[in-house]
Amino acid sequence: MTPIRTERLILRESTLGDAPCYALGVGEYEVARFLTPVPYPYTLGMAIDWLRQAQPATPQRSMLIIELPGKGLIGCVSLINELGYWIARPHWNRGYGTEAAAGLLDWHFSGTDADAVTSSAHHNNIASLSVQKKLGFVPTGTEMRFSQTLQRNVNHVVTRLTRQDWIGGKRWR
Repeated sequence: MTPIRTERLILRESTLGDAPCYALGVGEYEVARFLTPVPYPYTLGMAIDWLRQAQPATPQRSMLIIELPGKGLIGCVSLINELGYWIARPHWNRGYGTEAAAGLLDWHFSGTDADAVTSSAHHNNIASLSVQKKLGFVPTGTEMRFSQTLQRNVNHVVTRLTRQDWIGGKRWR
């Protein structure tokens, strides 16, 4: 896979060399608490195991490192069962999550015939829900999901973005 380049970012496949930065970024409590399947504390060994099992990225299914040139790994964006993303705390509030997700969505819709993509977020994750709204996702319902970090069920807002809305709609910029 050739890396996806956005205005400010590079989206690329992971390597085992990413494990230390990956573990530090996703392992911070303020990040992990909103990532339902991520345990806390998150260790280097967990990052190595996660990155080792990553499959080659395709427009249909991918897990990509978000790299900021000159800074390195600042997060991750994926489209496995649904669109997911995280940004390391020092890089919050700069639009990187929206930009990375938009790059992955462009690649996904141009390389597949998928009709829609789903996403979700904890009901109180205002930043993630804002990213989804900017991208054109619309709420379709709520569901309870077990949070590994919080060790309890959390209400999630489920959202959906159609191909038609992405291609013909108003983009995030």
